[in-house]
Amino acid sequence: MIIKLDKTIFDYLLKNLSVERPDLIEQIIQTEVGGKIAIELNEDIACTIRDWAGDKLQKVGFDNNYELTSSGKQLEELIDLFYF
Repeated sequence: MIIKLDKTIFDYLLKNLSVERPDLIEQIIQTEVGGKIAIELNEDIACTIRDWAGDKLQKVGFDNNYELTSSGKQLEELIDLFYF
């Protein structure tokens, strides 16, 4: 499966996964295509990343007024991108 991400979303994913789930980073093949980053991964890895993003959204995605934080917006986008 190939998923195309904006550079900012890809950078967020890479930064956080490299700290929290470095095992997943090793399994992602990336190339740049037309200003976006295309990543190739299997369905299991995509589901794992989606689940990771959902868990992280619950921890850091909302402020005291239950409004989305900037991290929350990026995590929601990742959840949508990795949902199939």
